[in-house]
Amino acid sequence: MESTAAKQFLISRVIDEAEVEQVNLSEVEKKMLYFTEVSPSLPDIYEVNAEFERNYNSDEYEAKVVSLLKKALDRDRHESSSQEQTWKDALDALRKQDHYILVMVYCAFPEYRKSLVPTHRLRDYIVYIAIGIAVVFACIGIAVLSR
Repeated sequence: MESTAAKQFLISRVIDEAEVEQVNLSEVEKKMLYFTEVSPSLPDIYEVNAEFERNYNSDEYEAKVVSLLKKALDRDRHESSSQEQTWKDALDALRKQDHYILVMVYCAFPEYRKSLVPTHRLRDYIVYIAIGIAVVFACIGIAVLSR
């Protein structure tokens, strides 16, 4: 799944669930689902963000979206097992990017964040530690030889 389609899928699920649950999402709140600092996704996203920062409580907004995400995934799981794969595909497509909606997705589904973390992270730490030890031994060797 392409990242734009993935993001649109998640946003549509939040908005659809808000309608089903009769939860009010203002236009600013809907547009904030598109927010990313990397590249503007909507022509007026920076103005929307400024208005959001002035007039909205981000903790309340995030809690609202987290709840909608949880309910949307539950509903999708209940309606079709293939929908869960669509969720996973969408998250996989977005995982290496910086999108505000992912903050709420990871709060709603911490298991997705864990499953999206690269599995080679432990290997990387071991390599860094080995390099650090080698540098220490090199420094000790140079100090001993220079006496």
